[in-house]
Amino acid sequence: MSAGSEILQDLVSALRACEQFAVVTLGDSADTAVPRAAVHHQGQDFFPADDRPDGRHVRLRCRVVIHTRCAQAAEQAQRELDLAAAAAEALLADPYRGGRCVDLPIGKATEVGQVEPSGTSHRPEVETTFTVRCHYELTGSQA
Repeated sequence: MSAGSEILQDLVSALRACEQFAVVTLGDSADTAVPRAAVHHQGQDFFPADDRPDGRHVRLRCRVVIHTRCAQAAEQAQRELDLAAAAAEALLADPYRGGRCVDLPIGKATEVGQVEPSGTSHRPEVETTFTVRCHYELTGSQA
């Protein structure tokens, strides 16, 4: 399994471990249980390593999508924020993803972006998203 795949699986595991979600998947799921979270891989950026001619720095980009449902519209925003905060806290509990990620000149080991309501709403379900960026190194034959 590649380093990027291992990191994505670790993100899914961290979200499952926080016990806030009925379902956590890598990519889309047909499951309709709520609250649920999905980690969507968005790509990787490669940069030359300044300190190693045979190395590369890698930024793994993904988006976490959270679906929830609230009976009361007044509770909706608070529930979305609470779930996103719990998810971010779970992901940042081990920013080094078990030693797979490192702080690099291109960014911290794991970075969580701004939480945003997606604007997508399938009443009574709402969707909230945030970005996650993880950074790691490839050296020698890996690069």
